[in-house]
Amino acid sequence: MYIAFTAAKDQLWISYPLSDEEGNAKIASQLIKRMEDLFPACCDHILLQDPEELVEADQFITTPMKTRSALTAQLARYKKGYPVKEIWWHVLNWYVENHPIHSTTYRILQSLFYQNSPGDLSADTAEKLYPKQINASVSRLETYYRCSYQHFAKYSLRLEERKTYKLDAPDIGQLFHEALKTITEWIQEENRDFAALSKQETDQYAKKAVSRLAPVLQHQILHSSNRYKYIQQKLQQVIARAAFVLSEQARQSQFSPIGLELGFGKNQTLDARTLSLPNGYELLLGGRIDRVDKALNTDPLLLRIIDYKSSSKGLNLVEVYYGLALQMLTYLDVVLSQSEKWLGVKATPAGVLYFHVHNPMISGNDRLSEEKIEKEIFKKFKMDGLLLSDEEAVKMMDTHLEQGYSQIVPAAIKKAGGFYHSKIADEETFEKLQSHVQNLMMDAGVDITDGHVHLNPYKHKQHIACTFCPFHSVCQFDPSLDENNYHHLADMKDDEILNKIAEEREK
Repeated sequence: MYIAFTAAKDQLWISYPLSDEEGNAKIASQLIKRMEDLFPACCDHILLQDPEELVEADQFITTPMKTRSALTAQLARYKKGYPVKEIWWHVLNWYVENHPIHSTTYRILQSLFYQNSPGDLSADTAEKLYPKQINASVSRLETYYRCSYQHFAKYSLRLEERKTYKLDAPDIGQLFHEALKTITEWIQEENRDFAALSKQETDQYAKKAVSRLAPVLQHQILHSSNRYKYIQQKLQQVIARAAFVLSEQARQSQFSPIGLELGFGKNQTLDARTLSLPNGYELLLGGRIDRVDKALNTDPLLLRIIDYKSSSKGLNLVEVYYGLALQMLTYLDVVLSQSEKWLGVKATPAGVLYFHVHNPMISGNDRLSEEKIEKEIFKKFKMDGLLLSDEEAVKMMDTHLEQGYSQIVPAAIKKAGGFYHSKIADEETFEKLQSHVQNLMMDAGVDITDGHVHLNPYKHKQHIACTFCPFHSVCQFDPSLDENNYHHLADMKDDEILNKIAEEREK
């Protein structure tokens, strides 16, 4: 950037975007302010989005290449019904007269008539691409509902980004998962329980786990420099904190882990979730469940799913309804449907919960004691998700809960009994949600195997499928084109969603 700003000999033209593709305002770089401080006489900004915002359009008519870009923008506006100044038609005539057919200019101007619409696969191509038995993960089907084209690029074409030597969020998430799994296995091998661990012991377990796992993470990247060694220490602190909180939660709970990194699918502990599709194909769903807990000494047997996440997450029923969050309810369905084979007794759902692996910061106006800080940190690890609407089951998840809000699970109990401000559902509602998720997965399977390809990234409030998608250069999705439209998700309350699911089930 320094070279770019100092290489000019006579003049320096600095431009910056006022907004992004969605129209959201963007803040100018700090360098703009720096230039204003250095050259106060140059503080007048020409703020414009398009050439027509200038009084004199000829300020955009300069070199053939620059002018061609402005002309294309003007003609695109003309196609949408906006007026165009007379001078641009003279510019167009000049290009027609001075540039031959099939030249670069000709191809660029032809792009005004291009439609960015993918075509479906032929039946023959789809048959060769997809076997009759498709081994798939739940996250693959979630990708389909995020954007059908994203799924096509990633799983059908099997496109991949070039691998780079760096530490990304998925790598950190993988380290958290493996470390907590390893620590839990060590504890079980020693015939101990999380509830018996002290903070010093969880720190030692975390150090031992990270020391074992760091060399296999991204080709020993955590050992490659002092900076990464520092990052390793910070990640170790996060794991140690999470392990200690798990021990604190275990001391206040009558649920204990019965399955860690529980695999389902081919050659796994549990069988694959098999879905027979009406078009003759079959989906064999496999995956790995972070943790399955069972309630101690209950009849019927209560099982809950816990998923470790490196970012804060809850079970959003809007995402469940539209297929963006299929994982947790599918996992619950797998363990419940196979509980008799696995554990010898039919089980009932106790809930699905997300545990956020992090090292939270505590802020306050007053100086806090160590004990108060620990209590505040413990609150930050409160799990989110959906629980069975059974007071006794919830009290088993937090034995200190008699009334008021739980510090462990998303529930609150009234003094006279009953729930308030709780994320709960009865057993019938769990069954409806699981059935809805199964229907979504079957619909996705049919659409994929029939060879349909849609360019339909979802949009919900400020969230869009394109934000972290690596395939944008392939699909070229452009919301300014008439044929490129987001799949807008309606924002609904939980009761509305459950009513809609019940209505669809009756049809």
